[in-house]
Amino acid sequence: MRKILGFATALLIAALPLGAQVPGASHRAPLSLAEARNQARLNSPELVAAREAVTAARGWERQAGALPNPMLSFSREQTSRNGETNWQSIVALDQPFEIGGQRGARRGVAERHRAVAEARLAGAAAQVDLQVTHSYALAVATHWRARLAHVAADAFDEAQRVSAARLEAGDVSGYQHRRLQLEAARYAALRLETQVARDNALGVLASLIGSTDAALDSMTVLTDSLTPAPLTQSVDSLVSLALTNRSELRVARLEAAAAAAEARLADAERIPTPVLTGGFKNERLTTGVTISGFVAGLSLPVPLWDRRSGAVEASRAEAARRTADAAIQRRDTEREVRNAHAAHQALAAQLEALRAQLGESALTARKAADTAYAEGEISLLEWLDSVRAYHEAAASYAGLWAEYIARRAALERATGASLL
Repeated sequence: MRKILGFATALLIAALPLGAQVPGASHRAPLSLAEARNQARLNSPELVAAREAVTAARGWERQAGALPNPMLSFSREQTSRNGETNWQSIVALDQPFEIGGQRGARRGVAERHRAVAEARLAGAAAQVDLQVTHSYALAVATHWRARLAHVAADAFDEAQRVSAARLEAGDVSGYQHRRLQLEAARYAALRLETQVARDNALGVLASLIGSTDAALDSMTVLTDSLTPAPLTQSVDSLVSLALTNRSELRVARLEAAAAAAEARLADAERIPTPVLTGGFKNERLTTGVTISGFVAGLSLPVPLWDRRSGAVEASRAEAARRTADAAIQRRDTEREVRNAHAAHQALAAQLEALRAQLGESALTARKAADTAYAEGEISLLEWLDSVRAYHEAAASYAGLWAEYIARRAALERATGASLL
């Protein structure tokens, strides 16, 4: 009897403090959510790729500001007649001069593409934080669900032994004993199922932070409880934050600006680029006299066949498309934040109601059931029903809690504000 009551008390204690230290975990290395995020940022291949994209964009930005190189040329002409020879050698330097603002337009395009790459890097970092937070919360919740299932399964195992003794004494029926055996088998399967879910959640978290499953399981304890708290911002303020800070929206706006800059570059490239030529000429006349002098010239492309009209039309259409994409992203952002806020508040209300049911009143009811069973006022199955009901409520709370943290992290990701 005392053993069964001890299991019930352990079940109650295990159910309440999500994220508390587990017994025997003091020797393990703690891992907070902030540390998990930092490790993920250091080891994420997505962030490595995004950082390299920024480096490449900065290189292209520097390259866009370079002046066109001059061209050095050498030519020699030689003619002969009746034993007399005439030749001339010319060394010239050709320098293009972009008079239509092409160089500045190219720099403008490169600057905006660099800003796009930096915005994508910030978005990738925020996405990594979101994934780690979601995985961390799921790992904590699945750990406590596994512990709840383990305690409940142990309680049913002990109940089977007690029931077998009482069956032999004639205090319970064979039907009640067989039903108890079925419940015990169900909870044994649930214990295995929750252990697998816990190990899978730890494996996902380990892959995100660049650790191994075994190291995370045997050496690390997740220390953050991430206690749900009400949102202090209104939905309108969250929408305003998202419209300013959401990385996808910033990327869309910057891509629209880059497309507009490319359209201006296409317009600038319609202006011909003149090439100035300067050089030195050395010539030998048929009379045998050698003369020297300077060479100067100007060449200008004639836009007769290619007037760049197709490129200009395509770049303007692309700029308009990017602008429309940014408007779509803005509309979707506002809708998603409002929907996420509504779902978050609904989950918060459910958690608050369930938390109240799992509080002092539930503990009092459980103690009353223990006393009633000890005094023979209720049957063993009625007592076990109370254990099962509390277990299912606590397990539901753990699942809702993980979903709540995930939704709150998604709002944090969208708004760029710290909500956890």
